[in-house]
Amino acid sequence: MHWVPGPTQISLGHDLTLSLPPEDIYLGGDDAKHLLERNGTLHNENLLGIVAGADESDWLVTFRYEEDGYVKDDEKIDADEILKSMQEGTVEDNKERAAKGFDPLTINGWRELPRYERALHHLVWGLDVATPKHVSVNYSTRILGRKGWVALNLLSSPGHLDANKPFVQALLGATTFDKGSRYEDFVAGKDKVAEYGLAGLVLGGVGLAALKVAKVGIIAKFWNVILAGLLAAKKAILLAIAAGVGFFKKLFGKKEKLAPPPEAVAPPGGPGSS
Repeated sequence: MHWVPGPTQISLGHDLTLSLPPEDIYLGGDDAKHLLERNGTLHNENLLGIVAGADESDWLVTFRYEEDGYVKDDEKIDADEILKSMQEGTVEDNKERAAKGFDPLTINGWRELPRYERALHHLVWGLDVATPKHVSVNYSTRILGRKGWVALNLLSSPGHLDANKPFVQALLGATTFDKGSRYEDFVAGKDKVAEYGLAGLVLGGVGLAALKVAKVGIIAKFWNVILAGLLAAKKAILLAIAAGVGFFKKLFGKKEKLAPPPEAVAPPGGPGSS
């Protein structure tokens, strides 16, 4: 594991730059994917990297990118309908987890209702999730851009969520699209527009962002049909959720090697690089 300490500028690819704070460390490439898969987070094709606290912190932030086009931000978010769809989706997700030897996940409800910060083009929400052994929180954020969006998901134990929120909020402010790829750089009639809106973006937290559907109502009503097609395409439901405090104890014992801070760290070749 080659953790990179801050402060430094990290090129995430896709015209995205992370100004890594001095108190954080970054893990990218195959190392990041291997670490998540080893701890039960499957399907990391769109993973850009991981950020964690340099000390013995109990939080982790994953960075993911989807280039599905410009997401229009003019729709209302139905939190109840989205939660219902997510809970139904975990039924199939748990079949795959069981096949790989991991405990089933349960979505207990919203820890923080979805909200959109229009001026910043940030979408934020929080979910309470659990396994038979641990309780955890998936605190999710999205930054909208001209061609797609980047996801910053905070994995935290529930009791420390309020204390850990400032870390992901700092990373939100430190993650920016380069000029020309910002949300406000969108050119109507020229640029691709995503086939879902804000509600579909929240559902994307469980893998539905890859679906080419126009309305979230279609997702909610025909979940089973869509899910069958999704699984047939070998793109199973994705839930970027830590397995609780035990996950962090294992994870933060693995920071053996810190690379010297470079001027800029570019992503390796392969998925997630530009």
